[in-house]
Amino acid sequence: METQIINILKKVIKDNYDLDLSEIKLENPPKKELGDFAFGCFVLSKELKKSPAMIASDLELLLVEQDIIDDVTAAWPYLNIKVSKTIFTDSFHEMYKHKDEFTKSDIWKGKTIVIDYIWSNVWKPLHIGHMCTPNQGQVLINLYKKLSYNVISDSHIGDWGIIFWKLITAYKLWGDEERLKFNAVDYLLELYVKITAEAENDSTLEQRTRDEFKLLSEGNNDSVQLWKKFTSYSIDAMNIQLWRLWVKPNFNIWESFYEWLWLPKIEEYPDLKWDMEFIVKELIKKSIATQNDDNSVWVIFDDALKIPSCILQKRDGTHGYLASDLAAIKYRMDNWNPEKIVYFIDMRQQLHLKQAFIIAKKVWWVKEDTELFHAYNWFISLKDGAMSSRKGRIIKLDKLLDEAEDRAKKIILEKRDDIVWNELDELSKIIWIWAIKYGYLKKSRETDVIFDWDEFMSFEGNSGPYIQYAYVRARRILENFYNKNVELSLEGTHIGKFEHSEEVELVKSIWEYWDILLKTADTNMPHHLCTYTYDLTKKFNSFYNTVHILNEENQENKIIRLQLVELFTIVLKDSFEILGIQMPEKM
Repeated sequence: METQIINILKKVIKDNYDLDLSEIKLENPPKKELGDFAFGCFVLSKELKKSPAMIASDLELLLVEQDIIDDVTAAWPYLNIKVSKTIFTDSFHEMYKHKDEFTKSDIWKGKTIVIDYIWSNVWKPLHIGHMCTPNQGQVLINLYKKLSYNVISDSHIGDWGIIFWKLITAYKLWGDEERLKFNAVDYLLELYVKITAEAENDSTLEQRTRDEFKLLSEGNNDSVQLWKKFTSYSIDAMNIQLWRLWVKPNFNIWESFYEWLWLPKIEEYPDLKWDMEFIVKELIKKSIATQNDDNSVWVIFDDALKIPSCILQKRDGTHGYLASDLAAIKYRMDNWNPEKIVYFIDMRQQLHLKQAFIIAKKVWWVKEDTELFHAYNWFISLKDGAMSSRKGRIIKLDKLLDEAEDRAKKIILEKRDDIVWNELDELSKIIWIWAIKYGYLKKSRETDVIFDWDEFMSFEGNSGPYIQYAYVRARRILENFYNKNVELSLEGTHIGKFEHSEEVELVKSIWEYWDILLKTADTNMPHHLCTYTYDLTKKFNSFYNTVHILNEENQENKIIRLQLVELFTIVLKDSFEILGIQMPEKM
């Protein structure tokens, strides 16, 4: 429909001004009563040497004779266009005819993207902050798959450095295999706290930690096996929490994978060819990095870039995060040759990733047309202030999700006295864990988020339960129709037509679905899709409250309205599947 209006505008402009416009963009008028589309005439002003307002007035007269346009009005530099309801009806019939294909696309088939996200550590429990990059990244993973990308997702586990060597030391002193298996992350944190406290009174522990690093770096079997247990058990413990949020990476490739070639793989992915030591040597050889007399290696950027220098290798020959991330970029390019690598990690890493991206491009590991994108997020805090581990102001993710279920059960029991326990348990998982997930995702990742139970778990306004309830209501309408009309079908050719503006507004919103998906993918910002689902739901509720559906006497108009309800449920459910949120069938 929008394409038809654009083609009409192009033809009128060509016929009357002899101008070929390769691209015309339509906007939504500020108020729906002004029209269905708005065209800004600024693009013509320079070419025609006339004011946009004068051009709008001219076009008003030229477009008024078009069959598919009901009304056209010049409003200063804009042209507001109201389309015939007949055209909306015809377009909808065509859309519904292909409803099974409406949410499918092969637009980017054959292309590959790598999503780098989650960034947890083997010894740190997931907390409320892990509502951020895991959920943001998973939405884009789901979306890119829908757009037919081959998607490689990697959690990029942190498992290296002095903390890890302390853990091996502590485990050899006090370790309990059963506790490690039961909950590796919590237990390793407990061991870390214990050895840190013990080291204040026992100076020999520092040397023992260094000795453990040496044993691990030399490939000592006992040390390597402990490393493998810590990492694999921690990944299992992490995934238990993330799977509750439908966050499921393809791979969990840990940081130390890029340090040495001999460390065993826990999962199946390509072998490593180039470790961090090779990366550093290659950058020195190509004069991108410089080795100093003290054995440290640095990269110094051109003054024009205004980026500070950074260290690749320390004096003792160990490597930092930059060498690890450069090795990961080379590994991904060699094995998957992606068109994009998108990093979901917080905004504190902006400089670090900018440095890594510039180096990777300069050394030509990355093709010129390959996009390296940092989809950074800001922070999540509690309603009454920022989180602090020292003050104990951290909400662990598993406790957060458990509390969401408990709060949900209380709310559901207040609303329904007929519910059985199994249904209560299922609904509390479906509705309220997804409520807090939606509550986070609806915020722009470029803003701080305040976690508020009352806002996230509301049935009103822009909330997960509000949208889910509209879906359940729509499904109930369809069920009621089929229960009473077993001989009728919504399929086939019908001649119903739209008569109300609420019907048209809902059709227009459904029609915008793919534009929103492409916008979300282009910006890597899930909140655009959340905003769309909320606006779509509001338009459905307005339609539901204004227009007769099951009570409509005209059978053909009843059918087209039921078809509209069905297409609404298809799009809404598909949207929530991309967001990684389940739709309930009852509430």
